[in-house]
Amino acid sequence: MVLRELGLRDEAEIFAVIRTAFAVAPWNDDWHSAEEFHAYFLDILGNRNSLGLGLWEGEALVALALGRLKHWFDGVEYCIDDFCVRPDCQGQGAGSALLGQIREYACREGFKQVSLFTNRTAPAYAFYQKNGFAEVENRVCMALPCAPERA
Repeated sequence: MVLRELGLRDEAEIFAVIRTAFAVAPWNDDWHSAEEFHAYFLDILGNRNSLGLGLWEGEALVALALGRLKHWFDGVEYCIDDFCVRPDCQGQGAGSALLGQIREYACREGFKQVSLFTNRTAPAYAFYQKNGFAEVENRVCMALPCAPERA
């Protein structure tokens, strides 16, 4: 399997993988609208600092990581926003292979680290730990809701 940077030309392949990978539990995402996906796609891969990496087997996209580069005072960080493996390829080492190749790519490019957010209760949490990710001490993901709480 070969690692390749993903770009705007790969929208159809990326849509096919994301649509199937996130349609099942625990996500149950419903990407029924190609227009909604296109807006998401441009948000995530249509920027100067966007970086998508895909694992290809022949002409087929097997797994992908979509994210962005953050330039800090002490180096560049690759922040993965979405990571997924085609459902028919899960459990066969494709995800671990992609993460291994991402790490090699990041080191070769001189990035200081690769980061991502996940839920502690999601199956992906143990997968990321198995592949070398560790929780960053003193970092917490926080959110500010836009809708008022209902009484």
